Amino acid sequence: MNANEQYFYGPLLWIGISLGIIFAILFYIPYPLSIILAIASFILLNFYFRKKVIQRVNTKFGNVSHYSSSSLSYSCINCGTAHNEFACPKCGSKMKRADFKF
Repeated sequence: MNANEQYFYGPLLWIGISLGIIFAILFYIPYPLSIILAIASFILLNFYFRKKVIQRVNTKFGNVSHYSSSSLSYSCINCGTAHNEFACPKCGSKMKRADFKF
């Protein structure tokens, strides 16, 4: 199975599973309670699937939430001095570029 098929069949599989669970709830549980449980299961399944997708993205591309402002520094475009201030302490220029330290 190539990547395009995986991105196509994965969500269809989870949609089928969630619809099966919701229809089973609607079929086997009496009316007032079944609607409440179907809506609750729909919401909980969405949270579960979102968590799975976030975990998959974090393992594939690395956890992007651990980068903080401490790993970010700026360097002056004019003279190249590394600093974290609004203006360059060496030449006073306000033009700077971000340097990411991983």
